Parts: sequence; C-alpha cells; structure tokens
Amino acid sequence: MLVTGALKKNLFDAGVECHLTENASHISDGFSFEPPCGIKLMELHHECSIGSFSYGVSGFYSHTDIGRYCSLGESIQCGRGAHPSAWMSTSPFFYCGTDRMFYVGDGFTGASDFATYQSSHPEHPADRNGRTIPNFLKKTIIGNDVWIGHGAFIGQGVTIGDGAVVAGYSVVTKDVPPYAIVGGNPAQIIRYRFNPEQIGRLLDLRWWRFAAWDLKGIDYPRIDRAIEQLTDVVRDASPYTPGFMSIRDLEPPPPVDVEPAKHRKAPPSLAKRLFRIW
Repeated sequence: MLVTGALKKNLFDAGVECHLTENASHISDGFSFEPPCGIKLMELHHECSIGSFSYGVSGFYSHTDIGRYCSLGESIQCGRGAHPSAWMSTSPFFYCGTDRMFYVGDGFTGASDFATYQSSHPEHPADRNGRTIPNFLKKTIIGNDVWIGHGAFIGQGVTIGDGAVVAGYSVVTKDVPPYAIVGGNPAQIIRYRFNPEQIGRLLDLRWWRFAAWDLKGIDYPRIDRAIEQLTDVVRDASPYTPGFMSIRDLEPPPPVDVEPAKHRKAPPSLAKRLFRIW
C-alpha cells in the first residue's frame, strides 16, 4: 500500500506516528496496530503487527508480531525470508518463477533470453523449512517490554520473550528467554535483568496490559517496590483495550476523476434559462 499524505493523516488520527516518505514508501496491507504506537521509518512486509506504547525507529520487519511497550532501534533486520541452502544453489534465479529478478534494458549479451526466462518451480519437499523451501515464512514474535538495539538481526521464526534485551548488532538465531539480556554473534545470554522470583512475579502480573497513565505512580527504579505496587494496579485497574486496527481500514478512497473544465458543457445563459421558463 502506497504511503500517501492522506494515509499518513489517517494513521496520525488513529494514534500512529509515521515518518515514511509520501508517495515513495509502502506499507504492507497486512499490517495491524494497537494505538498509540510509532512505526516511524519501519519497513513492514507481509503480516506484521505492533502493540500499544511500542515504537520502532527503522529497519526491515517481515511477518513479525510486536508486543506492547517495545523499544526497537535503528536499522533492525527482523524475520527476513530464507534462501534454500539445501538446494544446488541458493539463488532465486532458480525459483523466482515468472517474476523478473532485475528490471533492465536490452543492451547486453543474452538480453533477449533474459527477458523471456522463467525458472522452473520444483515441487516442495515434505520437509518444509527455510533450508528446503524458498521464501519460507515463519512468524517472528517480539514479546512485551522488549528492547532491541541498533542494527540487530533477528532470525525468522525466533521468539523474543517478554522483558528481554537484545544488544546492538547482535545476531539472534534462537529464542530468547523472558528478561534475558543477550548479545553477540551468535547472540548468547549475558545475564538476566532480575532474579528468578522477580521475573516470575512480573510474568504473572503481565503489567503491560495496562496503560502508561495507570502505571504513573509506580516506583520504577526499585523493582521489589514496583512489583508490590503493580499488584495493586492489577487488582484495581482495568486493562487498556483499544483494540487492533487494520491499515486496510485507513486506506483513503481513490481520487475522483474530475472531468477537465474545457470538456465540461457550459451551463445555459440566463437568457436561455428564462426563455425555457417562458
């Protein structure tokens, strides 16, 4: 879906901050969101979603669900499609079907053959995974209250647990446990944000169900005190439930094709109109 000025205005009104370039950028029509949130300069492909109070600065996201209160840095690569590494070749020239790989002219050797080339698309094997199927898609999950640093790579199908932290430029190829801090290539667990008892209580409370304004009085820096206060919030407050919206619901109607003025039939003169009346 092309990002137009009208679409950005509709997103803004619906509670989404978006800085994508008008009439040049695209958003997948499979994107859904829970306001308020920010997609800023994120490239969103296939079925993607983002929860309330989360934002991403920039990067590529494919077939990814993002929870609430997530902080996603710049140039993150998340859920990119796979190439079949178990095949003779990993090149899409052998499975692109009728799609042309490059849109080029005809001033090179073999141009006519290239223009008519269509790859055969072999039958997919029973063992269906990223090594055996081209453009294999598997949902990538980013939990709630997750912080992912600049330039991180999150492999397709990975789950980042609630409360986890991924260091910048890390390469994450395996699931990350809740509240773990991971980093490196491949990413390894460095430590956990809190002790097991504190983590257990936070996961039980699921505090991200509530709006930020309902959590305003929490003593955030003191985790044990914060957990006690969250217990009161969970007991007394109502979860924030704005509901998810599809970007399809915000797509502006196509412009009306107005007939140019020079082709319009001029209205009759006053004299002619009076003549008709009489």
